[in-house]
Amino acid sequence: MTLGDRIKCILSEKNMKQVEFASTLGISANYVNQLVNGKKTNISETLAKLIEERFGYSAEWIINESGSKMASPTLSAIKKEFIRKIRKMPDEEVLAMLAFAETFASFKRQYGMAAPETQS
Repeated sequence: MTLGDRIKCILSEKNMKQVEFASTLGISANYVNQLVNGKKTNISETLAKLIEERFGYSAEWIINESGSKMASPTLSAIKKEFIRKIRKMPDEEVLAMLAFAETFASFKRQYGMAAPETQS
């Protein structure tokens, strides 16, 4: 499997277009297109690690198809994305999000929809 095939695999599994993928990573859509079409056959470790951080695919797998396809992060990619968004919010909006999360957890407990919370 080529680097382009691995990038295509990520795009397919994440149901993303090249432009959206590029935007998420802060790179040009043209560069992604060159990767996908095999015009670029290598990728920087920095970009591979960014893809790992944002999408959960192992940088090692992206670069040379070795190791596990999926990284084993302490936080899932979706939780990391949520944290990135929270960091950009003003404190007042973060407080609102926290209040929502607490209300939602309380609602789930009240209606027997969740196991008791655990410390993590």
